[in-house]
Amino acid sequence: MNSFQNHLITRDLALKFAVKNGYQCPKLSKATLSLSNKFISADKLVILPYFLALLLWTGQRPWIVRAKKSVATFQLKENSPLGCSVTLRKDSLKNFLEKFCLVLLPKLQQLTEINFASFQTNRIDFGLDSFLKCSEIQPNTDLFDFLEGCSCSIETTASSVAKTQVYLSGFQFPVFKKK
Repeated sequence: MNSFQNHLITRDLALKFAVKNGYQCPKLSKATLSLSNKFISADKLVILPYFLALLLWTGQRPWIVRAKKSVATFQLKENSPLGCSVTLRKDSLKNFLEKFCLVLLPKLQQLTEINFASFQTNRIDFGLDSFLKCSEIQPNTDLFDFLEGCSCSIETTASSVAKTQVYLSGFQFPVFKKK
Protein backbone atom coordinates (compact mmCIF):
# COMPACT_ATOMS: atom_id res chain seq x y z
CA MET A 1 0.00 0.00 0.00
CA ASN A 2 1.38 3.36 -0.87
CA SER A 3 1.93 6.05 1.72
CA PHE A 4 -0.64 8.36 0.11
CA GLN A 5 -3.44 5.88 0.76
CA ASN A 6 -2.16 5.31 4.30
CA HIS A 7 -2.17 9.08 4.97
CA LEU A 8 -5.66 9.31 3.50
CA ILE A 9 -7.00 6.64 5.86
CA THR A 10 -5.24 8.27 8.83
CA ARG A 11 -6.67 11.68 7.96
CA ASP A 12 -10.15 10.17 7.60
CA LEU A 13 -9.86 8.54 11.03
CA ALA A 14 -8.58 11.76 12.60
CA LEU A 15 -11.70 13.53 11.34
CA LYS A 16 -14.12 10.80 12.42
CA PHE A 17 -12.66 10.32 15.90
CA ALA A 18 -11.54 13.22 18.04
CA VAL A 19 -7.80 12.59 18.11
CA LYS A 20 -5.06 15.15 18.58
CA ASN A 21 -2.59 13.70 16.08
CA GLY A 22 -2.16 10.86 13.60
CA TYR A 23 -0.27 8.71 16.08
CA GLN A 24 -3.46 8.14 18.07
CA CYS A 25 -5.21 6.62 15.04
CA PRO A 26 -5.38 2.82 14.76
CA LYS A 27 -2.80 1.02 12.68
CA LEU A 28 -2.36 -2.52 11.43
CA SER A 29 -0.46 -4.72 13.83
CA LYS A 30 -0.36 -8.22 12.33
CA ALA A 31 -2.37 -10.80 10.44
CA THR A 32 -2.34 -14.55 10.92
CA LEU A 33 -3.52 -16.96 8.21
CA SER A 34 -4.01 -20.66 8.95
CA LEU A 35 -4.80 -23.74 6.92
CA SER A 36 -5.48 -27.14 8.45
CA ASN A 37 -7.23 -30.41 7.77
CA LYS A 38 -7.95 -33.57 9.74
CA PHE A 39 -6.11 -35.73 7.18
CA ILE A 40 -2.77 -33.99 7.69
CA SER A 41 -2.00 -35.85 10.91
CA ALA A 42 -2.54 -39.23 9.19
CA ASP A 43 -0.14 -38.60 6.28
CA LYS A 44 2.64 -36.02 6.52
CA LEU A 45 2.80 -35.43 2.74
CA VAL A 46 -0.76 -34.04 2.74
CA ILE A 47 0.60 -30.83 4.28
CA LEU A 48 2.61 -29.91 1.15
CA PRO A 49 -0.29 -28.37 -0.85
CA TYR A 50 -1.38 -26.38 2.21
CA PHE A 51 2.17 -25.15 2.73
CA LEU A 52 2.56 -24.23 -0.93
CA ALA A 53 -0.83 -22.46 -1.10
CA LEU A 54 0.06 -20.19 1.81
CA LEU A 55 3.51 -19.58 0.36
CA LEU A 56 2.07 -18.55 -3.02
CA TRP A 57 -0.74 -16.47 -1.54
CA THR A 58 1.25 -14.47 0.98
CA GLY A 59 4.77 -14.58 -0.44
CA GLN A 60 6.10 -15.58 2.96
CA ARG A 61 7.22 -19.00 4.19
CA PRO A 62 4.62 -20.54 6.55
CA TRP A 63 5.47 -22.54 9.65
CA ILE A 64 4.01 -25.94 10.47
CA VAL A 65 1.61 -26.16 13.40
CA ARG A 66 2.23 -29.31 15.45
CA ALA A 67 0.26 -31.07 18.19
CA LYS A 68 1.47 -30.27 21.70
CA LYS A 69 0.29 -33.54 23.22
CA SER A 70 -1.30 -36.83 22.22
CA VAL A 71 -5.09 -37.22 22.13
CA ALA A 72 -6.22 -40.83 21.77
CA THR A 73 -9.83 -40.07 20.79
CA PHE A 74 -8.68 -38.12 17.74
CA GLN A 75 -5.84 -40.55 16.97
CA LEU A 76 -3.43 -37.67 17.34
CA LYS A 77 0.18 -38.21 18.34
CA GLU A 78 2.43 -35.70 20.01
CA ASN A 79 4.40 -33.47 17.61
CA SER A 80 2.44 -34.60 14.54
CA PRO A 81 1.60 -31.85 11.99
CA LEU A 82 -1.89 -30.30 12.13
CA GLY A 83 -1.62 -27.55 9.52
CA CYS A 84 0.40 -24.51 8.63
CA SER A 85 0.22 -20.85 9.52
CA VAL A 86 1.86 -17.59 8.52
CA THR A 87 2.08 -14.25 10.34
CA LEU A 88 2.29 -11.09 8.27
CA ARG A 89 3.60 -7.76 9.55
CA LYS A 90 4.44 -4.30 8.19
CA ASP A 91 4.75 -4.08 4.38
CA SER A 92 3.82 -7.69 3.69
CA LEU A 93 0.65 -7.19 5.76
CA LYS A 94 -0.29 -4.01 3.91
CA ASN A 95 0.34 -5.62 0.52
CA PHE A 96 -1.70 -8.67 1.49
CA LEU A 97 -4.62 -6.58 2.78
CA GLU A 98 -4.59 -4.45 -0.35
CA LYS A 99 -4.65 -7.56 -2.59
CA PHE A 100 -7.29 -9.15 -0.42
CA CYS A 101 -9.68 -6.18 -0.27
CA LEU A 102 -9.21 -4.80 -3.77
CA VAL A 103 -8.70 -7.98 -5.82
CA LEU A 104 -10.04 -11.06 -4.03
CA LEU A 105 -13.17 -9.72 -2.31
CA PRO A 106 -14.69 -8.28 -5.51
CA LYS A 107 -14.26 -11.74 -7.09
CA LEU A 108 -16.28 -13.31 -4.31
CA GLN A 109 -19.79 -12.38 -5.37
CA GLN A 110 -21.38 -14.78 -2.87
CA LEU A 111 -20.97 -12.30 -0.02
CA THR A 112 -24.36 -11.30 1.29
CA GLU A 113 -25.40 -9.08 4.16
CA ILE A 114 -24.48 -11.61 6.83
CA ASN A 115 -21.73 -11.49 9.38
CA PHE A 116 -18.85 -13.44 7.96
CA ALA A 117 -16.48 -11.70 10.34
CA SER A 118 -16.21 -11.50 14.10
CA PHE A 119 -15.09 -8.14 15.44
CA GLN A 120 -13.42 -7.74 18.82
CA THR A 121 -11.78 -4.71 20.38
CA ASN A 122 -8.63 -4.75 18.28
CA ARG A 123 -9.08 -7.86 16.14
CA ILE A 124 -11.21 -9.24 13.34
CA ASP A 125 -11.51 -12.97 12.70
CA PHE A 126 -12.98 -14.38 9.52
CA GLY A 127 -12.84 -17.45 7.36
CA LEU A 128 -12.60 -17.82 3.60
CA ASP A 129 -14.19 -20.77 1.87
CA SER A 130 -12.96 -20.00 -1.61
CA PHE A 131 -9.57 -18.35 -1.38
CA LEU A 132 -8.61 -20.35 -4.48
CA LYS A 133 -9.81 -17.43 -6.62
CA CYS A 134 -6.67 -15.57 -5.62
CA SER A 135 -4.59 -14.62 -8.66
CA GLU A 136 -1.46 -16.36 -7.33
CA ILE A 137 -3.21 -19.69 -6.73
CA GLN A 138 -5.70 -19.70 -9.61
CA PRO A 139 -3.29 -20.94 -12.34
CA ASN A 140 -2.65 -24.07 -10.24
CA THR A 141 -6.16 -24.84 -9.00
CA ASP A 142 -5.83 -28.50 -9.98
CA LEU A 143 -3.18 -28.86 -7.25
CA PHE A 144 -5.29 -27.12 -4.62
CA ASP A 145 -8.88 -28.07 -5.52
CA PHE A 146 -9.35 -30.05 -2.29
CA LEU A 147 -8.34 -27.19 0.02
CA GLU A 148 -11.40 -26.28 2.04
CA GLY A 149 -10.81 -22.88 3.56
CA CYS A 150 -8.57 -20.52 5.40
CA SER A 151 -8.99 -18.87 8.78
CA CYS A 152 -7.71 -15.30 9.02
CA SER A 153 -7.16 -12.93 11.92
CA ILE A 154 -6.18 -9.27 11.54
CA GLU A 155 -5.04 -7.30 14.58
CA THR A 156 -4.99 -3.53 14.86
CA THR A 157 -4.04 -1.05 17.57
CA ALA A 158 -7.64 0.23 17.86
CA SER A 159 -9.14 0.76 21.30
CA SER A 160 -12.75 -0.14 20.41
CA VAL A 161 -14.78 -2.25 18.01
CA ALA A 162 -16.11 0.86 16.25
CA LYS A 163 -12.59 2.14 15.57
CA THR A 164 -11.57 -1.27 14.24
CA GLN A 165 -14.57 -1.32 11.88
CA VAL A 166 -14.03 2.24 10.66
CA TYR A 167 -10.32 1.62 10.12
CA LEU A 168 -10.90 -1.55 8.08
CA SER A 169 -13.68 0.13 6.09
CA GLY A 170 -10.97 2.54 4.87
CA PHE A 171 -9.41 -0.47 3.11
CA GLN A 172 -12.86 -1.22 1.62
CA PHE A 173 -13.19 -4.27 3.86
CA PRO A 174 -16.90 -5.21 4.04
CA VAL A 175 -18.13 -4.26 7.49
CA PHE A 176 -21.71 -5.49 7.83
CA LYS A 177 -24.18 -4.48 10.49
CA LYS A 178 -25.66 -7.09 12.79
CA LYS A 179 -29.36 -7.76 12.28
